[in-house]
Amino acid sequence: MNIMPFFKLSVVSSFIFMITIAQAIPMPPVPLEPIYFEPPVEKATDQLYQQSCVQLDNAIRYLQPYRYTYKPSFHDDGANQIAASLIVLDSVPVVHGLFALAYLGYSGLVEEKEERRMLEVDQKIAVLQQVKAEKHCFE
Repeated sequence: MNIMPFFKLSVVSSFIFMITIAQAIPMPPVPLEPIYFEPPVEKATDQLYQQSCVQLDNAIRYLQPYRYTYKPSFHDDGANQIAASLIVLDSVPVVHGLFALAYLGYSGLVEEKEERRMLEVDQKIAVLQQVKAEKHCFE
């Protein structure tokens, strides 16, 4: 007895059945809000357009140090290395492991805050440079 035709028939019928079920189930409403952080877009104000080219250049110069982070990266941070070691090597994970996990979470939050701050400063500098270009400064 050859079971291949029966197998093919069962696979095809299963596939057709799954398609009809999938079409019968209503989809839940999808939220339209973004999942990830979207920075607010900086707009040029009238006050910026009233500044002179030298004032705009000074504002950009004063914002430059804030474009960089002074927090060490994950692998260069000694506290992160200690926390990861405590998680892996701890014989009583309830005692030190939870503190280490909490610190790694805190470190991630600080890094996210730094990235948002740097992005905001970069946007402010971009707006100032745009105003400088529109005013044809230093031509």
